Amino acid sequence: MTSTDDRPDTAAHTSGDLETALARWREALGPEHVITDDESLADFADPYAPASFGYRAKVVVQPGSVEDVQAVVRIASETGVPIWTSSQGRNYGYGGSAPLDPDTVVVNLRRMNRVLEINEELAYVVVEPGVSFRELYDAVQASGKKLWVDVPDLSWGSVVGNTLEHGNGFTLYYDHAAAECGMEVVLADGSVVRTGTGAMSGSKTWHLSKRGFGPRTDSLFMQSNMGIVTKMGVWVMPQPDAYKDCQIKVRRDSDLEALVEAFRPFLVDGTVGNCPILFPALTALPNGLPRSAVWDKKSSVPRELAEGMMWEAARIGAWNIRFALYGDRQTVERDFERISAAFASIPDAEVTGNTIDPAEAKLDSPALADQKSRVMAGVPDLSMLQVLNWHGTNGGHISFASTVPLKGEDVRNIVELVSTREAEHGIDYTVGIMLYQRFAIHVALMLYNVGNEPQVKEVYELYRDLVVEAAEMGYGEYRAHPAFMDLVAEQFDHNDHSHMAMVEKIKDALDPAGILAPGKQGIWPARLRTAEKQAK
Repeated sequence: MTSTDDRPDTAAHTSGDLETALARWREALGPEHVITDDESLADFADPYAPASFGYRAKVVVQPGSVEDVQAVVRIASETGVPIWTSSQGRNYGYGGSAPLDPDTVVVNLRRMNRVLEINEELAYVVVEPGVSFRELYDAVQASGKKLWVDVPDLSWGSVVGNTLEHGNGFTLYYDHAAAECGMEVVLADGSVVRTGTGAMSGSKTWHLSKRGFGPRTDSLFMQSNMGIVTKMGVWVMPQPDAYKDCQIKVRRDSDLEALVEAFRPFLVDGTVGNCPILFPALTALPNGLPRSAVWDKKSSVPRELAEGMMWEAARIGAWNIRFALYGDRQTVERDFERISAAFASIPDAEVTGNTIDPAEAKLDSPALADQKSRVMAGVPDLSMLQVLNWHGTNGGHISFASTVPLKGEDVRNIVELVSTREAEHGIDYTVGIMLYQRFAIHVALMLYNVGNEPQVKEVYELYRDLVVEAAEMGYGEYRAHPAFMDLVAEQFDHNDHSHMAMVEKIKDALDPAGILAPGKQGIWPARLRTAEKQAK
């Protein structure tokens, strides 16, 4: 079995002059923005990894402006000290702020927290990387403009950071990478570039048109280590005339394929325009209950037990889909009737809907009954954190997130692979399957007690096995914790990894000193590439 830590020797990463860099950063940013004390640094560790795993920073610097970022990057380049960027640093389940190498300095952008523009007429906002989803929501509400901000399940994260990691929410603008329009980026040499039509001075369409003249380069700065994004335009959703929170439930596990097949046409043709979530009964169990109240054995919770409990307690089916309909009221009701009729052929299937006045879609509104009704209306929420209590008060997780075709057969394949392999290790199968227009992302929350290091190691080792096993079935991961970035990248192996070879050429051109986030997404600079491969 592969070790939980197969990172290259950290000495190879930190050949730079750290003491000189620290002195210069203190002078450039102010000493209070160069963090080296253990108490403050704890906020930038991976809270879901045991301390012995080493996913924590030893130094954090916090620039407050674009000019500060330029200074940080130039000093890093001149001293040879590698840096790892985080926005809010709340990307928990995927490592948070923690760098791949603990000797890499974290550049955290929380101080850059301005909402620069809210445009109601053209429905977009412009934000800095330190702005969280909750902060953007509050700013839009304070402005009085009738716009909905798309939010993920947890609203404490950065709008920019989540977008750069291909995160998603649940309204019509759920695909955050697709909703991005126009970036400002600081490159490794400290120069500033603007993407799209922002490359033209005085452009009036920077955050309106995604295409400029020539190649579109925005994606180069997503899930990569090519530059540091300091501003971003994001398209948001005008408040609709009507909002209907809908659910589909089937009583039998064997109905999963039929459920997916019946629902897919409404995604492909755009009838359902948001990002629905497909989940089994067991996924709902940890929301408020400790595992000890459900199952006192080391083996995984039986599927039949979870199905019986959740049907009796909350009429949650063996498999369930939550989705939303938006638009004018007549169209919403007509679409709901069409969708309901499509499930008449599945015995005991239930399709229900709750029409909510969009004007009531606000924080603490009684009209929004639960977490999903809130996030599908763009209302921030943190209640899903309670799932971490499943294994006690020191809970954590990593997310195993595979992309599969939106077909019943493929959804069943990934469900059976992950649930069967987890059961072999006594891990409970808690999953949310995000339904995009033509594919799905199977996000398995692999829950554990952070204080139980053997349990965490077992989860990490299973994760490694699953990455390879899923790839053999044609299913790749869309996102990964730093511990697994190299392994995930290795699975994208067409033509002897020709795509990675191309990306490495771009990396070497933009960052010849190799100081920006070495190893992120499996992308290593030339100076470390040979050593990294030898270490593996």
